[in-house]
Amino acid sequence: MIQIADHPRVDAAARSLARALALDESDQPPLLDLPPADVNAALGTLALGGAERIVLDWAARTAARHRVRLVVLREVPDEWPAPPGVEVIRLHGVALEEKLAALGAVIVAGGNPVVLCHLLTAAERDALARGGACPVPVLHNAEPGWIEPAAALAGARRTIAVSEAAAAEILAATAEAGAARNPTTCSVIRHLPAAPPIAPEARAYWRERWALPQDALVIGMIGGVKPQKAYPRALRILAALLARRAVSLVIVGGPVGRDGALAWQALLAQARRLGVEPYVRLPGSVRDAARCLPAFDVVLNTSRYEGLSVATLEALAARQPVVASRVGGQGEVAAPGLVLQPVETSDTEWADAVLAGATQRPARPDWLGFPSHRLWTLGHLAAPPAPGPGVLVVTANLNAGGAQRSLVNLALALAGRVPIEIAVTGRSSSGAFASTLRNAGIPVVRTSDSRDCFDHAEALVRRVAGSPIAVVCFWNVDAKVKLLVAKTLEWTPVKLIDVSPGAFAFEEMTATGDFQRWIAFSAAQYAARLDRLVLKYHAPAPHAPRTVVIPNGVPAPHRWKTRFGAQPPRLVVNGRIAPSKFLLEILAAWHVVRARVPGAELHVLGPAETRHRDYAGRVLAAAGDDLDRGVFVHGATPDAPERLADYDVAVVLGESQGCPNAVLEALAAGVPVVANDSGGTRELILDGRTGLLIRQRHPEVVAAAVTRLLEDPDLARTLSEAGRVHVARAFSMTTMARAYQTLFAEVKDPC
Repeated sequence: MIQIADHPRVDAAARSLARALALDESDQPPLLDLPPADVNAALGTLALGGAERIVLDWAARTAARHRVRLVVLREVPDEWPAPPGVEVIRLHGVALEEKLAALGAVIVAGGNPVVLCHLLTAAERDALARGGACPVPVLHNAEPGWIEPAAALAGARRTIAVSEAAAAEILAATAEAGAARNPTTCSVIRHLPAAPPIAPEARAYWRERWALPQDALVIGMIGGVKPQKAYPRALRILAALLARRAVSLVIVGGPVGRDGALAWQALLAQARRLGVEPYVRLPGSVRDAARCLPAFDVVLNTSRYEGLSVATLEALAARQPVVASRVGGQGEVAAPGLVLQPVETSDTEWADAVLAGATQRPARPDWLGFPSHRLWTLGHLAAPPAPGPGVLVVTANLNAGGAQRSLVNLALALAGRVPIEIAVTGRSSSGAFASTLRNAGIPVVRTSDSRDCFDHAEALVRRVAGSPIAVVCFWNVDAKVKLLVAKTLEWTPVKLIDVSPGAFAFEEMTATGDFQRWIAFSAAQYAARLDRLVLKYHAPAPHAPRTVVIPNGVPAPHRWKTRFGAQPPRLVVNGRIAPSKFLLEILAAWHVVRARVPGAELHVLGPAETRHRDYAGRVLAAAGDDLDRGVFVHGATPDAPERLADYDVAVVLGESQGCPNAVLEALAAGVPVVANDSGGTRELILDGRTGLLIRQRHPEVVAAAVTRLLEDPDLARTLSEAGRVHVARAFSMTTMARAYQTLFAEVKDPC
């Protein structure tokens, strides 16, 4: 990092840096006023099962942020304890429909009608709906494990599944059951467990408790004993292993469900028939069974079908090798140490896989620590929106940049014609744009003070829920926020528009590949959910079937350039001091220009954000003794478009450009432009007709184009006039506003 104090003209550099960094971050839009929400879940029991574990894990982690209410329909002898801070309403299995209808009314009165219903029947969900609640069926198993036929889901507008495999079965089965006239939307929310806390002495403790030698090879299985788990198959695999070496099998779980007792008897009978009883331990149900994992050398799962096995994922989170049947959602959450076996694989092949797995110590899964419980919370918060005409534009900030100025200009142009409001997901380095919007009566809010994409997504979903917002329009927003909001609103009639600057936005989305896997929502699904993708220029758009091109527009300036050949000639850069604007290259080009055109000045209209402080220091150091003599750094300049007519040549360099406002504003002011060929710039600068378009950003190339304009006033005047006409015809603010007004109307009413 270059220290300003190292430069011989410390005062000039310090003044310039102070101007560049003079950002007013105190005037931020107000935060959305969002108190803790009521979030409601209903489940059949608190039995020691995977589905119940998912709900309780979510409740425990959510109670610190929101008011969590669990409705438990029935008691069972052995239950999970309710987490602290969670309201539990027990219905005791009596007069359930009457009680659920009454609870539905209570839930609606709390402001959030959504109830995620885990293992409830259609009749029970209908009772909640009669009270006014919005019940959402959650299916935790593959189709053979559903508690009722697919026809029971026929009226559900929205369902949730714990794996993509289960979701596919739901959609196929409901279509076959005659629900095609009112199809359900099925979202996938996977439970990604945290690494279970493991006591250092756990291995020795459990082996001693189960009377197993400390050096024995132990296979572990965790899960209630019921037919789907295929424990008799596990005993056959044990027999195949015992033919090779000493090994023991521990099954942690007791009989559960209607057929649990029969499955238990079948397990005991199989052990006797195969003669493996001395090598089998059946300790029954163990609360927090993941505590037992250190006692195992390998975990086995022989299920005939699964939604998504919590036991498998907890073992992987504990870095245990797992050999599991390739069924349902098994394998959708990949991790080192997971080996999947087709169900039809022979017992010998299973035994081979178990022995190979027992020698491994897998690496940490990449999804470990991902807050999947936040996805469940988003599902709880997604209440049906109220019908209405509103447009909510979501943007990352209101910094002093071209994209933000374009949004502000658009909002001002649409004011009074489109009910528009703006939500900002980050802090802004200047309050000028927010103040302009506020003075025009356009609502502007911030979604959160944090940088957590889930915080912003929650705030946006809550803003949409129950509000008269018909369209959500993303305008330069974090790809993760866009994915979360689109996934959560997937089932709603809210229309989604993404205004993309082009290739850079697509690259940002591609870079979230892991995040897409963890939330079970891909870039292709995001594109399919969009009602429109708006490009700023004509370019290919991946995964986007409904694409329109709407270039930026700029208001007509109050004045434009009329004098050419004035002295001293003045170059202008209108934009932030940031690496993506190539100020160092422009400064180097200016040095070359000044050697050819004495007295030429360089003026920079724009600030440096705090994150670019070091880069600003490098720019000022490169200017050297010319600071405040030939190079002038003006800092934040809200009125930059009105100043441009005072300059002779505008230089705009960039990469992954969309439809750069800096180019449009200069053209509109009649200032000849030199710009590099990037993104949509070529649609603004028609080389030799409306400006000079250069193929590279090398300082000599930039300097040659600038010098050409400064030495040929007639050419500069011709380009000035043609540029103004080009903007007035194709890139006016009126044209842009009319295009967006038409777009919003089309997506609201596609007929």
